[in-house]
Amino acid sequence: MIDIQKLKAFVAVVEESNISHAAVRLNIQQPPLTRIIKSLEDELGAQLLKRLPRGVEVTEAGKVLYQEALAILAHADVIPKRVKNISQGLEGQINIGFTNSVGLHSFLPSLLRNFREISPAVAIHLEEEGSTALIDSVINDKNDIVFLRKPAPIRTDLTCLHILDEPLIVALPNNHPLVEKKEAIHLLDLEPYDFVLYRRLAGQDLFDSILASCYIAGFSPKIVQEAPRLTSSLNLIAAGIGLSIVPESIKDFWNNQIIYKVLKADTPCIAPIYAVYKEKIDNIRLNHILYLLNKNI
Repeated sequence: MIDIQKLKAFVAVVEESNISHAAVRLNIQQPPLTRIIKSLEDELGAQLLKRLPRGVEVTEAGKVLYQEALAILAHADVIPKRVKNISQGLEGQINIGFTNSVGLHSFLPSLLRNFREISPAVAIHLEEEGSTALIDSVINDKNDIVFLRKPAPIRTDLTCLHILDEPLIVALPNNHPLVEKKEAIHLLDLEPYDFVLYRRLAGQDLFDSILASCYIAGFSPKIVQEAPRLTSSLNLIAAGIGLSIVPESIKDFWNNQIIYKVLKADTPCIAPIYAVYKEKIDNIRLNHILYLLNKNI
């Protein structure tokens, strides 16, 4: 391995074209600098400089070493800063997972935008998955934090933070009989009608929350169609296949052939959002995310 200090000495000699001048630049005596250059030539087995009456001239081999030395020294200069930045969470990568329905809520892009402002050099890796897969990704350290519609299973190494409660609303085809109803729609009013729901396999937490609300109201919804994604369920609603209960944030994505109505029930119909993560005191980037979450809750 070539000594960094020898490379610095060589670069100075090449740029000054004079060993005496380079010695002054490096604040050392000329004889030690001459020995450094000779040692470097011996290590590499090549003549790097031609001695001239009034200085030195770099050889072809020396030109190659000079270019490589500049790159090595430039890289060496940034290493301390990068190490410090990583230790302070200012560089690196944060891995964030979320379910499809959470990804439609405005809080997530707002969080990412605020995080980008305080950590512009940190790469953000996003992953959309089902809630079970996301919980596993935190357990296996694939994701630093995930956002779900239900709390995590009770585990000693997982932490769950309640972010918000989003109201559930009714999404109706624009020719549905309930569209004409002026006041809010009571949950039990939906019993006679066909339902379109986001598939349980993809959105287990939201699916279960909707079914639980219906059961509490006193009926089991008649599900005629399940959609692979929450947004694709809107196509089915618009086509008149059925109505649905959706998070309030969805109404900003489709409003041409769908009418959205406030939903009433004896118990609150909500779709909560939780953050699930492992407590790691050394994960500074995660701590930055948690700081922003706690600041806005």
